[in-house]
Amino acid sequence: MAKTASKKILWIDDDINRFPLMPYIDEFKEQGFTIIGVENPDEIEEKLSSNNNDFLCIIVDISMPLGSKINSGEAIGGMQTGLVILKELVENANLNKIKKVVFTITDNSKVKTYCSTQNPPIPYFQKQKYLADAFVNEIIEITTNQQPIKQTNNARRKKN
Repeated sequence: MAKTASKKILWIDDDINRFPLMPYIDEFKEQGFTIIGVENPDEIEEKLSSNNNDFLCIIVDISMPLGSKINSGEAIGGMQTGLVILKELVENANLNKIKKVVFTITDNSKVKTYCSTQNPPIPYFQKQKYLADAFVNEIIEITTNQQPIKQTNNARRKKN
């Protein structure tokens, strides 16, 4: 694992406490990770500060409720709330060392373009294409820099 005292992941997703994400969360826990979940964008700042920004990775969903701090127009009524959040996380110099990842059900070209133009590029994963163990392995690779990020077809992805 990476040379860090923490194996914590901040996961920003309105489904964080619902069944669709439970297999992923269980797999992370089996691999020794602690998942700090955030359902509402209003909670992000508090979770970051209460954990001293001590995360290996931040996983962001794209379609989420707005919360009270996000402009509905900018977030396209919640369809791109995660993009607004992601931009704020990327622009926060205190979070530069924390890897950011998009994990969403949507296939959004605007978000993909934003992710691919960042330095380093932000990995974009679609939930329906990754089983829990494959996604956790991708995050391990990303956070430990063991292998380059792969976003092309691979045998570990779900079969359509």
